Amino acid sequence: MRIENWDLREQLDTVEVSADIDGFRLWYRLPKSYPVSRAGDPFLAAALLPAMAKGEKLEIDPSLTVSPTLLGNTAVLQEVHHTWNPLLKIIPIQAKTTPVEPINPGAFSFFSGGVDSMFTFLKHQEELSHAVFIHGFDFFLDRDTFRIAVERNAAFLGGFGKTLIPVETNFYLFGYNHNLSRTLTQGSTLASVALLLGFPRAYVPTSLSYNEIFPSGSHPVTDPLWSNEGVQIIHDGAEARRVDKVRRVTDSPSALANLWVCLEDMNVNCGKCAKCLRTMISLELVGASAVPFPALPTPKALRRVNWKSEPIYLKENVDLALHSGNKELRRTLSACLRKIERRQLLKDMDRVLLGGLIKRARRKISKANPEVRRITAAPPED
Repeated sequence: MRIENWDLREQLDTVEVSADIDGFRLWYRLPKSYPVSRAGDPFLAAALLPAMAKGEKLEIDPSLTVSPTLLGNTAVLQEVHHTWNPLLKIIPIQAKTTPVEPINPGAFSFFSGGVDSMFTFLKHQEELSHAVFIHGFDFFLDRDTFRIAVERNAAFLGGFGKTLIPVETNFYLFGYNHNLSRTLTQGSTLASVALLLGFPRAYVPTSLSYNEIFPSGSHPVTDPLWSNEGVQIIHDGAEARRVDKVRRVTDSPSALANLWVCLEDMNVNCGKCAKCLRTMISLELVGASAVPFPALPTPKALRRVNWKSEPIYLKENVDLALHSGNKELRRTLSACLRKIERRQLLKDMDRVLLGGLIKRARRKISKANPEVRRITAAPPED
């Protein structure tokens, strides 16, 4: 795999930085009022995991030097990711090195308007000068929808005297082109943007607390390793559970009014997806009012929700319901949690008592009806 043909082009009020990575033209667009890195660091961060997935040597055009600190860190990054998932092979990297310095003054946090990024923003608001909002990673939507989201978030941040930096990229397509899951590339994507902007400090909000963390693309072990001499990348917020973060957001009326968590829409909380519902439940349990969500569904409706990927957040909300004295929600959420635990028990029984017979049968069915299974930070269980 080779990184080459780096280019910078001004387009009206934006600047586009791009390079070819194994034939794919990866680009980033941002306001041209911000100088950007002319080093290869952003594209090294972007290309490392795809190269590991292919098991290919990564070559960077000699005209595009990289940070010796970052290049040294990639050895540890590879060891960590290969240990988590052997499908990601340890590869050699060929590149020329030159130390780098900060490009823009200040500090920023990545910001989506969700619970995690709101918590990190409120926690570090005295230090932060900017927040970065990315389009083309979590979402790949039309420009009008993105523009509305930018205006909404810029107005909120402006109330605190902070500046929003909107960044557009085609990283969503780049990662999927190499069959990598978004959860695997989350840390490297954010790192590539941080290295491109060159602020001395960049905060990456985390979704999980220290006692909940598992192998993932954004992790307290790996996120700092994407740093170079000029940019310190900081994994932030793991000291707090999601329900604790929700409580902190409710302390700020403007943050609560601008809270957006939905998987379905960039500008409206649908109140139906699991992310909306887990947040709505926490807000209900902490007694928040004037929330930017529809009414919480009935307990019967909540029991019909697919909570399969939500056991951690369900447990947190069960604990919160216990401490708040909401017996109805505690019973409902406990029933949903038991359903997930029964499913896991059946998997364990198949593994221990049947030697994985059911699992093998499912794999045969999957081969007969193939579906795309993207590479994640850890091997899939099934």
